[in-house]
Amino acid sequence: MTTRGFRPLVLAVGAVLALSACAGTAEPAAAPPPSSAATPSPGPATAVPTSALTPVLDPASVPAPTAVSIPALGVQQDLIGLGVADDGTAEVPADFDDVGWFTPGGRPGARGPTVLMGHVDSTTGPAVFYALRDLAPGDTVELTTADGSTPTYTVTGTEQVAKDTFPTAAVFGATTDDVLRLITCTGAFDAGARSYTDNLVVTAVRTG
Repeated sequence: MTTRGFRPLVLAVGAVLALSACAGTAEPAAAPPPSSAATPSPGPATAVPTSALTPVLDPASVPAPTAVSIPALGVQQDLIGLGVADDGTAEVPADFDDVGWFTPGGRPGARGPTVLMGHVDSTTGPAVFYALRDLAPGDTVELTTADGSTPTYTVTGTEQVAKDTFPTAAVFGATTDDVLRLITCTGAFDAGARSYTDNLVVTAVRTG
């Protein structure tokens, strides 16, 4: 799907994604993550020649991501595809150990954000993105793509945002750079809504 076709979609579903992701059936077994978050840095921590990393315009012209590795957290996981549910909301992983790639969005090697989503915890304990809050600028995230390449991204910062004012355009909207965003839940747990009040968004930029 082209950037032109993708942008209206994310503007329609992004705010709903923030409200629906990471919901549980009861209060989670693990304590919610702390409410503080670092301010995003303006750029990558490591300079890389841009000639080797110039992103293409059309995401469909580059291979899809198939796996993610986050060495600092000990996460190494195959990716599942996430689309848009029948009710118009963005899908979230059914399994708390899965990491999902939002398929209507970007891909490694293309302009715009590649968005990965995972749960923070469940009623039985921590989930795959429980330690996402511990990522710091300079940490790396490596993706594997369908052609076997392994693009590397460097974390530039994290941000905590309220789900009811989720910055859809800023997180999902078009960019001129090859950007990766990792999203999970954080903040206080709302037992009535069976969900956390906030989202944690980690931003990383292509550096290799």
